[in-house]
Amino acid sequence: MNKRVSSLVLVGALALGSVLPLTANAEAVTETSGKTTSDVEFLPPENVINPVDPTDPGKTVTDPDGAKDPGGATVDPTGPLSFLYVSPSIDFGHQKAVSSNTQNISNADTPGQITVASQKFNGTDPNTNLVTEVSDTRGTSVGWNVQVSSTPLTLEGATDVLKGATINLGANDTAKNIVNNSGDATGIDGQDAALSTENGNAATIYTAAKDAGAGQTAFQLSPDNITMTGIEANAKAGTYKGTLTWTLNDTPVE
Repeated sequence: MNKRVSSLVLVGALALGSVLPLTANAEAVTETSGKTTSDVEFLPPENVINPVDPTDPGKTVTDPDGAKDPGGATVDPTGPLSFLYVSPSIDFGHQKAVSSNTQNISNADTPGQITVASQKFNGTDPNTNLVTEVSDTRGTSVGWNVQVSSTPLTLEGATDVLKGATINLGANDTAKNIVNNSGDATGIDGQDAALSTENGNAATIYTAAKDAGAGQTAFQLSPDNITMTGIEANAKAGTYKGTLTWTLNDTPVE
């Protein structure tokens, strides 16, 4: 009886001893990794120095009649942010001076009275809108803004100025202010600008937000959205002339 029990205990001990060495000899798995770098370089596009078609800014002007005339713009062929075209003049027409109350001039009161110097672009019909074109080939995508101001309107051959006059450019009206970009016009906007002809303060009229405005952008403002208001009574007879100054700044308006 005792001998049988001892045999069972011994067999169990031998079996247990045969398993333990297998566990002790197992090797640990080591993880490994590798790295591959990647890069890509984007170069800024070539500068554009010729006016573009306002309805299709991806096309430069090819019309033989004043094909590369920048209008009132000063073009810097080495500048990656520049005006390509600015309409050279606005004619507010004529009307009789009054002896009382202020006067306003608009196409709503007299259709066709206010006209803009027209320009042929790609096509046969002259463009009668107030056109402003901007080219941004900096490759920085930081945005930009356009400001405009007016000098006093001075009587030809004299020193008299037209008192109280304000030139209003209604660029916030999307129906009468057409914005086109050679790529994507998202983030590019127009806003109303009231220009006192007496104090010369600049007003922001067009903006391209951060990450917007790259390529060529054309703005077309209808003369129906241009007015002159607040003209004081008893203006002397004659022609008054002034200048709108457009300034392109290399940062967006916050």
